[in-house]
Amino acid sequence: MARFDPILFDLDGTLVDSGRDIAESVNITFEKLGLPPLEHDRVVAAVGDGVRKLVQRCLEQVGRSKDEDEVVRLFRSIYRERALVNTRPYPGMEDLLRRLQGSRLAVVTNKPGDFARQVLDGLGLSRYFAAVVGGDEVPRPKPDPAHPLRACELLGGGPAGGIMIGDYSNDVEAGRAAGMATCGVLWGFAGSDAVLAAGPDYTCPTPRDLERLLLGES
Repeated sequence: MARFDPILFDLDGTLVDSGRDIAESVNITFEKLGLPPLEHDRVVAAVGDGVRKLVQRCLEQVGRSKDEDEVVRLFRSIYRERALVNTRPYPGMEDLLRRLQGSRLAVVTNKPGDFARQVLDGLGLSRYFAAVVGGDEVPRPKPDPAHPLRACELLGGGPAGGIMIGDYSNDVEAGRAAGMATCGVLWGFAGSDAVLAAGPDYTCPTPRDLERLLLGES
């Protein structure tokens, strides 16, 4: 039996390694608009607060001004076709989800909900989650507590006894504000310093460490 209930997971940089597909989609978008490409790591560092923030941050990095709505629309159309080219679960994560079957699990991501479901469906992970809440499906996404609280509502309960897991400071901040325990994973996109600075209750360097935490294994 899991140590926490419910268990809420971030998606990108936590459950799945989607960085290459996101970075390549940004650079294809920029190429079509006559903008210079960005290094993979610089794009990945801009992930975490939804598509529009991703576009804004990447435009700032190339020092160019474009109609954000146009860039967002083009990125969405390109990413929709590329979301599963290279994206895979982090090693050990599907095994963990399998062991957690019977627990109340949800995905709480600032990624648009349609993309989140596309990725989860394509990787065969949807069956593990009773709820998926994208950043465009709540009035105020992470770090606002309304986002994880909406997931708890869909799971049929409150946040007490639960945990929010993610690789980014907004995961920790949202979970804490919602009254949940928080876990920062150190294998994700944001970098360990950023998530540690947010002060999570627990930190997990590897998926195996997360498995031990959630299942109460020594």
